[in-house]
Amino acid sequence: MRATFEQNAEFIALAAREARDEAQRLLARLEVLIAGLAAKDSAAGLELRRAAVEFLVAAGDQQPALRGEGRLSVVPARPGDRAAERLGELESTILEIVEGEEGGMHVDAVFELLGEMGVEMTKGNLSVKLHRMIKAGRLVSTARGYYGLSSMERARRMAS
Repeated sequence: MRATFEQNAEFIALAAREARDEAQRLLARLEVLIAGLAAKDSAAGLELRRAAVEFLVAAGDQQPALRGEGRLSVVPARPGDRAAERLGELESTILEIVEGEEGGMHVDAVFELLGEMGVEMTKGNLSVKLHRMIKAGRLVSTARGYYGLSSMERARRMAS
């Protein structure tokens, strides 16, 4: 017997729900592991959390989000949502913040200024964003925890 189009669509929807449920179960386990590691070594716990967020972002159609007190969750990306636009705005804001600081600006200061501007994000997510901006050539790390404009970005801003 051949399945109808509706039966195939129902099966695909069921498989997608099962995949999301399994991802949530795995993230719950990961949250427990991160909490346990953070209790023993907070730096290692933070690093594992950052790695998990980077992995979720790299997964493609999933965006990481933080639930409650720094807990990870998976939020399906919606085509046509403003995520890319918001990321571009966030990058521009970060670049404007660090532009005037020749020796770079500490991540904590950037985090505080973003908070004052009404941008809601965790320090972990900000660190991930800053590292991605380094990889893209827009920022450089001037010292541990300090970020400044790259020479390429500085030249681009002077030209415009």
